[in-house]
Amino acid sequence: ARPGMNFEKTQQRLLNPNVKEALQVAADLRERIEIVHTAEYPAFLRALFPAFRELLLNRLPVSCVADSPEARFRLVLLEVLNRLPNNDVLRPYAQDLLHIATEVLGKDNEESALTCLRIVFDLHKNFRPALEGEVQVFLDLVQRIYHVLSQSVQSVFAPSYQAATAQHQQQQQGGAAAA
Repeated sequence: ARPGMNFEKTQQRLLNPNVKEALQVAADLRERIEIVHTAEYPAFLRALFPAFRELLLNRLPVSCVADSPEARFRLVLLEVLNRLPNNDVLRPYAQDLLHIATEVLGKDNEESALTCLRIVFDLHKNFRPALEGEVQVFLDLVQRIYHVLSQSVQSVFAPSYQAATAQHQQQQQGGAAAA
């Protein structure tokens, strides 16, 4: 990363309504993530963390199509957040980052959700005392996911199971009638 990177300009470019251009800015940021291991880390967070939050929670729509520009943009932002060092510089942002990761975890596609889980686990590992009040929120989310998963499995597989059962019964009845 070049010294003196203009984080405010980067923030404006990330918030660009043209998703493909903003995605490129995020990808460049991800490629130069080593800047967070320098004295510029506090300035990086001050300028860019609000943009990451705004994009992930409000501006960028969730997309179930993993290779859509919006989904790729969301994933790149999450990958940047996942690579942030969990140190004292991040501590003031930890609760907010946990909220972002938990919100996205409950809505996004599988790849983004896995990145969010890594963020959640790293935050709890490194900032446990400060985040203990948030554990129940995460457990409630896990419970909701399992409940929805159970309903999804039933709605996806029940029709084919019912059709197969009906077909089997018809074959049984047809075989009995022929005998």
